[in-house]
Amino acid sequence: MSEGDRRAALAAWITHPDNPLTRRVIVNRMWHHHFGRGIVETPSDFGFGGARPTHPELLDWLAGQLLANAWSLKSLHRMMVTSQAYRQHSYPGALSDDAVNKGAVNPWDIDADNRWLWRMNPRRLDAESLRDTVLSITGKLNPHMFGPGYRDFTYQEAYAPIYTYITPNSPDMWRRSIYRFVVRSTPHRFMTTLDCPNPANLTPRRLQTTTALQSLAMLNNDFMLKQAEYLAKRISTEVGDESSGQVERAFQLVFARRPTADEHAASLKLIDETGLFQFCRMLLNANEFVYID
Repeated sequence: MSEGDRRAALAAWITHPDNPLTRRVIVNRMWHHHFGRGIVETPSDFGFGGARPTHPELLDWLAGQLLANAWSLKSLHRMMVTSQAYRQHSYPGALSDDAVNKGAVNPWDIDADNRWLWRMNPRRLDAESLRDTVLSITGKLNPHMFGPGYRDFTYQEAYAPIYTYITPNSPDMWRRSIYRFVVRSTPHRFMTTLDCPNPANLTPRRLQTTTALQSLAMLNNDFMLKQAEYLAKRISTEVGDESSGQVERAFQLVFARRPTADEHAASLKLIDETGLFQFCRMLLNANEFVYID
């Protein structure tokens, strides 16, 4: 058997309808990225050394749907994000007195870790998505697709090459993060602070931490400061200098909703005291923007 025949036989075995493992792994990774945790918590280990699936029937059903839809990942994405499980709140609230009197069980007492998906798990945007979302909101995202990636660093030839990162402040460096040239030997400080994994290692599950450095980076990094300035300019251009209109437009852009009465009053006070730039800077650091909930 030739090398080409062996490769074809391997591909046929991997995708054969009687082999559910490939489809299970695919749908589990997609579930992991949408829900923050896979049905199997060890996405790279489906063997006896890995974790057991919390919902084995659901895993098999989704694997069957992938096959039934001709391996369409888009249809599977749509199915997950329109599901009732995905559209839940992260904190459904306390039980009413009436429910408690009727003997209702508080799910926080029996499944605080949410293994049974009775609520949504709030999770922070990953570093790349956060960067791209900021660019989209400020109107600076470059939608150009394909072709060579961009380099947000300078390069100095030496015995060991020296890479120095620069603030991405031009359209060619405002493309989506998937096109960013990654230097394995010199991780990007801002992205690393936001838990972007080490590019020299395989990372099936990213760490998600909450540190003071992340808040400081979001507030003071040159990229974030520049984008807050661009957001302020965009709002001023679109609605003028009237503060109330600026608040409404800012909330629509950053949070995709209108401000409450209290938020509106507090925002007007902040703009009056510190200016539109500082207001935009604070919005880009709000939990509602940084977290998926």
